[in-house]
Amino acid sequence: MRRTTISGRVSSPTPAAESNIAPTAPAEKPTQSRKRKPRVPLVLIDPAPLTRQSIAAMFARALPEYMIMSAANIDELLRTGSQAFCPALVVINTKSAPVSAPWVQATLDNAKQHLLEAPVVLLSDRDDVEDVMNALSNGVRGYVNPSVEPEVVFAALKLVHAGGTFIPAQAIRTAAAKVHNSSGCTRQQVMTALDLTPRELSVVELLREGAPNKLIAAGLQMQESTVKVHVRNIMKKLHVSNRTHAASVANRLLSQPSPTVAADSPPLLPSNGAAGLLTAHAEAPG
Repeated sequence: MRRTTISGRVSSPTPAAESNIAPTAPAEKPTQSRKRKPRVPLVLIDPAPLTRQSIAAMFARALPEYMIMSAANIDELLRTGSQAFCPALVVINTKSAPVSAPWVQATLDNAKQHLLEAPVVLLSDRDDVEDVMNALSNGVRGYVNPSVEPEVVFAALKLVHAGGTFIPAQAIRTAAAKVHNSSGCTRQQVMTALDLTPRELSVVELLREGAPNKLIAAGLQMQESTVKVHVRNIMKKLHVSNRTHAASVANRLLSQPSPTVAADSPPLLPSNGAAGLLTAHAEAPG
C-alpha cells in the first residue's frame, strides 16, 4: 500500500468518499408501443379478375403503406361499402382501350362523381401521344405503360399521390417531334407575324396541348426556368394575360390553313401582331 508524506508526517490513504447519489435504475420501457401509421387507401379498377387480383397483390407487396381496394368498376366498389373511405389514389387498368372508349369514359365520370378528391392514374398499353393528351384533358394525373419496370410504376403512383403528374417520356418526345414537323409555311408566317423565335414557337405548340412548364421543359430539353421566360415573352407578344388565353390564340392561328396572299400584297410584319395574322386568315378565300 502506497503511503504519502505531508509535512514530514505519514498519513494513511483516505478511503474513497461514498457517493450520496443512488445508482440510476435502467429506464423503464414504455408500456404502450408506438401506434402504427394508418395505411393510405388506394383503389384499383380493373374489369378482368385475373389481372385485377395479380396487380392488387403486387401493389400490396411493394406498397405496404397503402391499403389496396380493388373492384371491376366504381359501382362495384361502392356496393362493397368502400365509399366510406376517401381514397388517396385511383388506378384504372384500361389495357389497350383508348381514353375515348365508352367504359373508360364512364369509369372516369364515376370517379369524378363519387371519388372527388382522388387523383387518377391510368395503366394503358397504348403509347400514342393523342391518347395521353386526351387523358390529361380528362383530368387524369398519371399515364403509365405496364411495359416499364415495376419500380417505375410504383414511383409514378407515389409521384401522383404527392401532387405530381406522370406521362411517358416517349409521349413528350413524340409531341416535340410533331411540333418540329409542322407545316413550315404556317410556322414561318406565325413566327414572322408575332416576332416569335423558333424556340418560342415550339413552346407555343406544347402550350396548345395543355402541357405544364415541367413537361414542356422535359420535352424540349431545357430548364423549367427557361420555359417560364419563354412563356412570359409569348404572352407579351400575343398581348394576353395568361397561358390559357395564349393557347387559345395559338390554336386559332395554327389551326387555320395557310392564307393565300396576292403577289402585290404587303408582307405580314412583326408589328402587325396577332391581329394582323388573324385578319389575313379571316380574309383568305375558301
